[in-house]
Amino acid sequence: MRHSVRAGHRARFMSMPLTTSVVALLALSGCGAPGSGAAAESSDEDRQSITEEVTPEQIADLGDVTLSVWADQAEEGLMEEVVPAFEDEYPNVTVDVTYKSFDDLIATVVNAAASSSPPDLFQGNIGHAVDGALVKGDLVRPLDDVADVYGWEEGTGASTLDPARWNDEGSAFGSGTLYGMSPISEVQGIYYNKEKLEELNLTAPDSVEDLEAGAAAADEAGEQAIMLGNSDQYAATHIFSDIAATTQDPADIAAWIGGDPDATFETEGNAEAAQTMAAWADAGYFGPGYDGISNQDAIARFADGEGVYFVGGSWNGAPLNSEEFGFGSLTSGGVGATASPWHISSSTDAELPAIAFLETLHSPEVGQQILDTGRLPVVTDGVTADDPLEEQTLTALEETIEAGTQVGYYDWATTDMLNQMGGTLQEVMAGRVSPEEFTEQVQEVWAEAHG
Repeated sequence: MRHSVRAGHRARFMSMPLTTSVVALLALSGCGAPGSGAAAESSDEDRQSITEEVTPEQIADLGDVTLSVWADQAEEGLMEEVVPAFEDEYPNVTVDVTYKSFDDLIATVVNAAASSSPPDLFQGNIGHAVDGALVKGDLVRPLDDVADVYGWEEGTGASTLDPARWNDEGSAFGSGTLYGMSPISEVQGIYYNKEKLEELNLTAPDSVEDLEAGAAAADEAGEQAIMLGNSDQYAATHIFSDIAATTQDPADIAAWIGGDPDATFETEGNAEAAQTMAAWADAGYFGPGYDGISNQDAIARFADGEGVYFVGGSWNGAPLNSEEFGFGSLTSGGVGATASPWHISSSTDAELPAIAFLETLHSPEVGQQILDTGRLPVVTDGVTADDPLEEQTLTALEETIEAGTQVGYYDWATTDMLNQMGGTLQEVMAGRVSPEEFTEQVQEVWAEAHG
């Protein structure tokens, strides 16, 4: 999972004139506030919206084009599958991908998008620091027309577009104009050790109450109930979010994360979830020294047989095998999010190839490739899993999206929310801060960030 969201040579695309057939495809869109940098040179009055699907013939009319792309290095395996197939379908297009580490990508992509030679297509990161800056700077192309033409708002992936929607001021996300699309999704839930559940005469939990009862039984039997490594502070916030989504309307959580001025973190549901975390820590369910263990070490220990449960996300499943482990979401929780979205530069001269590339990423064929490379796709229609654990994870994702609990991650709310929430939650679990003080302190940070 990517929070706050590898290297190669990048060549600028060739600027080509639009032919008559391409012009016939395009219609002018409405006006909006200009931004800064290169994108400001091209006002919203000059932007074009598509009214029908882009075809290889229309792209062929452009002549030779190089589509410059910036991507997280984690996408390299997928790009090795997608790019050759795309270039076969559109033989006049060369896709030139620059891979960057995630940290490098989110640190440089806004400046790159505002430069005189921005990449045509690039990944951002959900939240105010990156995507918010891209939207406020008028640096990325709105995609509502693309979503409408290609039917992105239909099927299982429709609700996953919401984190890439922003209001007109670029101050809140979750609804409004669409500026990005991610083909990859994530889901949180409960991994469990099958053999240990059988020994303890327990069934796989599908609610907070089931998990709590199972944890108590495991602890009484001398087992570490829930394997947790919280030295990076975010792992406990994931468990907290799973619980919090069952104590209140998940839509209220998503609104707060997105920056809705009417939202608040000071809810009874959040206080109740924090109290549960404190109670589980006090009961010893997380074992000793969990704040000194990394999340990576914790999942490695779980894979080696320590602990009965591991509450985390689909990104934690790589070292686990389906013979020994299972996975399920909470009935009314589950939680999760889409991964870093892809954006089209507002000043690109390779608009049609960029649109075609985004649609390729959003296809069931690429959805299957995403699953086959160990991640979860946004488009799950027709996607099948061969591995039982993978199938359970895919099912949990579909159930979570259907339940409307793919609310995102709390640390998206502000640029420093992970430090504030993670650190204060550690204090709650240690009994040094009350649940009410926790919700008050977190809300203060949020309110200051949102004015």
